[in-house]
Amino acid sequence: MAIPELDTRTLLAVLCMALALSSLALVLLYRLHRSLSGPRDWAIGMVAISVGVGLLYGRNVIPSFLSIAVANTLILVGHAFLVAGARRFLSRPVEWRWLAAIVGAFSLPIMIFYDAPDALGLRMVSVSLGMSFLALLGALAIAHENHFQPNARQVVAGLLALHGVINLARAVQGVLEPVLTTDIMQVGPSMNTFFLWAILFFFGMTAGLSVMVTERLRDMLQDRLAEQNAARCAAEEALQEQRNFLTMVSHEFRTPLGIMAASADLIACNLPADDRESAEELDRIHRASRRLANLVEGCLADDWLESVAQSRRSGELDIGDVLTELASEYSVVLHGSAEPIRVDADPYLLPIAFSALLDNACKYADTPESVTLLYCQKGKTVEVAIRDDGPGVDPSEVSRLFEKFYRARRTQHKPGAGLGLHLVQRIVALHNGSVRLEQTHGTVFCVTLPVLDT
Repeated sequence: MAIPELDTRTLLAVLCMALALSSLALVLLYRLHRSLSGPRDWAIGMVAISVGVGLLYGRNVIPSFLSIAVANTLILVGHAFLVAGARRFLSRPVEWRWLAAIVGAFSLPIMIFYDAPDALGLRMVSVSLGMSFLALLGALAIAHENHFQPNARQVVAGLLALHGVINLARAVQGVLEPVLTTDIMQVGPSMNTFFLWAILFFFGMTAGLSVMVTERLRDMLQDRLAEQNAARCAAEEALQEQRNFLTMVSHEFRTPLGIMAASADLIACNLPADDRESAEELDRIHRASRRLANLVEGCLADDWLESVAQSRRSGELDIGDVLTELASEYSVVLHGSAEPIRVDADPYLLPIAFSALLDNACKYADTPESVTLLYCQKGKTVEVAIRDDGPGVDPSEVSRLFEKFYRARRTQHKPGAGLGLHLVQRIVALHNGSVRLEQTHGTVFCVTLPVLDT
């Protein structure tokens, strides 16, 4: 059984379907990447060409003005939008005046002679020259841009250049070999060849433009990663400079602070017992030097914690042993479980957190004997509570209690820099735990940590 040859109308129908699919793909491309310049014009251009070819297909069914004049004009307008989208995508001026001049110049003969039966050759030459000039302009615009990766750009530029050459050859053929028929469907093999090329061209253009967008997104991502890498390097350099500065400040401040404290102590030893005024001034010197020393030490501790936060050491610790040692050091009462409760913790960091909480409790408690340390296992966690009978924290300030350098109003009279609780929270977070404040029965800081499976 012989396979029938494709006639011109069948090829035109296939071209209509190909253009419809290409239009849909470019519209989706635009909707997915609205922030990019270019896809919108490509979508408009492909839709215009699709409508124009569809009107050509309706020849002898719809009015001649629509199927000839409007159809060919839409095809030229669509090519102009493809060129405009390429220039806009490459951040170049669109030059709508020149594009409009080309569309107007080559659509004018079609508008004038759309109904003349013997002007088919003139119309074909006119629309072919218009598409040729527009395609060659688009090829030059894309080939001129060297910023992006060349693969898809070269393919699209080559397709446009080839499309321009084919249309130019078609126009020359129309001039050298006058068209004798009055029906575009009866032109012959040359028209079939052109429609076959058009199907391939528009499919190739759609794929090439999509890959160009992908390459643009890839380049934007690489640029963003390079910017972030440069910003990270700058931040690391600034952080290292800050650490060097804090180390220098620590060295430079500790010596004069020590001299001040020693001198104040010496003067206090030689003061007469009845010299109250000098004693008060010396006490102020002691308080100020301690406050400044605490601030320096707190800043250094925070900076040190920043450096070790990314590489916390891991070890199996018995929470009871850690708290027993701290309770003995601070002379506080300890209540806990007789069974060992083991946690995965840094053997240096975790005791620092509990030590800071105990130091706060002893500092702000009304009676030192009220400070108690309790711990017990609750399911897969262990809860450690440090209790005292101090003035507590105003409810309006609880949300800011763990902020860096923040001090509650009720604690302003005590020495401190507002870094202790901040460090506690950061250390506990490094151990996948949590810390909270309860004030139902005194002031209680509760630390919850995950326990190791036995």
